[in-house]
Amino acid sequence: HMHHHHHHQEEDLPRPSISAEPGTVIPLGSHVTFVCRGPVGVQTFRLERESRSTYNDTEDVSQASPSESEARFRIDSVSEGNAGPYRCIYYKPPKWSEQSDYLELLVKEAAA
Repeated sequence: HMHHHHHHQEEDLPRPSISAEPGTVIPLGSHVTFVCRGPVGVQTFRLERESRSTYNDTEDVSQASPSESEARFRIDSVSEGNAGPYRCIYYKPPKWSEQSDYLELLVKEAAA
C-alpha cells in the first residue's frame, strides 16, 4: 500500500466479522448473542437479516482490543422466526463497510 499518491483513494474499510455465542445451533427458547467485530472507530454496528429491510442498529460499541471494536446483539429467547442467515455491517464515518459473510442460525426443538 503506497500512500503518497496525491489522488489518494479513500481506503477501503476492512470487512466485519460475525460470530454467535454460545454457537449457531440454539435450542428453542434459549438465548444467543451475535458478536460483530470491526476496526477501531466504528460508530454503528448493524446486524442484518437476509432481507436488508430487517436489521438492528447499535451504537453500543466496545473496544475488543487495541485494533478492534465489537458490538453484541442478544436475542433472549430464540424462536423459529429467528432462524436463518445473519450478517454484520458497520458505519465508520463517512461510510458504510461491506457486509460480513453470512452466519446461519439454526433453531432446534428442545428435546422433550
